[in-house]
Amino acid sequence: MDNEGRSCVYGLRHQARCLTAVIAETEQNKFLVGSQTLKRDNEIHLINFNEDEFEITSTIYQHLEEVWDIAACPAKSDLFFTCYKTFDSISSRTKAKLWRMNNSDVISEDFEKGSRPPRSTSHLPLECIFEIKEDDTIKKVLWDPKKDLTKFVSIHDSSLRIWEFDEQMTSAKTSHTVDFSSMNESLPPLTTGVWNPHQPEVAIGKECYVQGLDLRSQSQTFNINGAHSVLVHALDYNPNKPYQIASAGDDCKIRFWDLRNTTNCLKQISDHTHWVWAIAYNRFHDQLFLSSSSDCQVNLQSIVSISSGAFQYDERENDDGSEYEYHDQLGKPTDGLVRAYDQHEDSVYAVAWSACDPWVFCSLSYDGRAVINRVPKEEKYKIIL
Repeated sequence: MDNEGRSCVYGLRHQARCLTAVIAETEQNKFLVGSQTLKRDNEIHLINFNEDEFEITSTIYQHLEEVWDIAACPAKSDLFFTCYKTFDSISSRTKAKLWRMNNSDVISEDFEKGSRPPRSTSHLPLECIFEIKEDDTIKKVLWDPKKDLTKFVSIHDSSLRIWEFDEQMTSAKTSHTVDFSSMNESLPPLTTGVWNPHQPEVAIGKECYVQGLDLRSQSQTFNINGAHSVLVHALDYNPNKPYQIASAGDDCKIRFWDLRNTTNCLKQISDHTHWVWAIAYNRFHDQLFLSSSSDCQVNLQSIVSISSGAFQYDERENDDGSEYEYHDQLGKPTDGLVRAYDQHEDSVYAVAWSACDPWVFCSLSYDGRAVINRVPKEEKYKIIL
């Protein structure tokens, strides 16, 4: 059967808002999803998309607390961080733990050798490696994308902390703390962050600003004032083109910046009609770009004109001199919306590209619906031919 244009859907029993690809897994399309419910025990779903069978199998792990963020280790496929909420009689706080999954590929002895494995294995325990014990809220944990497992970064309401693992990765200690509240007492809480894959730098979002921080000197590397008119929700560095970063937020816009000159953005996309929650460059073909929004839509964009794989174009300047139109005569990729995916019925909080197949991606909406799609063949062939 030709599955071109079809989607593969996986439903969680609970609400969810965080998703990540298993970055260290290069043989199978694997994603981690964390659930978020107050009344029941939560879960971590390891979902595996088999392109040949066109189906999803899953392994479900127990995770008591509601999951607000999840970060897969870039070097070891069985390790990941979760940021989760805890509650007491007065307030709630978000903490973080490093977890290890057991070998999900081991099939129960009840199944005969060579028989088809079950579509779902559930209620498996997670091994807690260690917990980040801090007094303030932890928003995100960032791994070094260069697979250096000696350090990681935690982003808090008003600070960023650089951690160092011990040799066994069973504990960690803070090596440096950058306290943004000491610089500006009225500073709003940090909203998001991403680690630069090209150099030791982290970009953070705070209100409508985007700021870069050198992890060696703890000094500011760039500052984009008014990157968006309201709250910045998402950031992502171009994995193949240094000095390029994308931002998105509550103004429904996505903007692309050259960090060597942030006076004006390189490009702006305004195809969403509500808050943009997540964005993601394709790690192999950075002209492909994903975004998701509270408008229940996932958009696949072509941004070839500002990508590392830019083709030859006829260039025409707009009347105001601020934008360019690109015209290609050879049937190669051009800028624009490749496809809008509308399989979700709730806010789409996360998108992620597969680490195994550059043409496969997953999206997650708040109602616990994970949808796996593939880049349309016609766009794929434009890129590879």
